Amino acid sequence: MRRRIYLVCILTIYLFACKSNKKILPINEMKMVMWDMLLADNWYAQTAMKDSTAQKTKKNVVLYQEVFNRNGITKEQFYASYNYYQTHTKEMTILLDSLEAYGTRVKNKPETKPATPIKKPTVTQLIKAAK
Repeated sequence: MRRRIYLVCILTIYLFACKSNKKILPINEMKMVMWDMLLADNWYAQTAMKDSTAQKTKKNVVLYQEVFNRNGITKEQFYASYNYYQTHTKEMTILLDSLEAYGTRVKNKPETKPATPIKKPTVTQLIKAAK
């Protein structure tokens, strides 16, 4: 009887622990959400300086919701994850370091130039090449 009670207690704790951890985004997923949030903040800051109605209509809230939708998460899930990382400094350090490295890679990524169209050789060029 004691074993059953002990087993039920362990399973209950395990289920609650697993359920609460599902709300926390993994570091790589959180990194991408935070990157999108930074881009949205940057765009909003530049727009709000030019457009005074952007501040009145709270376009940043709409942008944040678009970021959440794009990444398939909820506002509550993001803030729960953010609060978790704030209280766990080792994980937050890893998150911020990976975010910085990702930003550096994006910044230093060479821009791809459109391929130049292949020019068909003229008949005289083909004749010269055949000789």
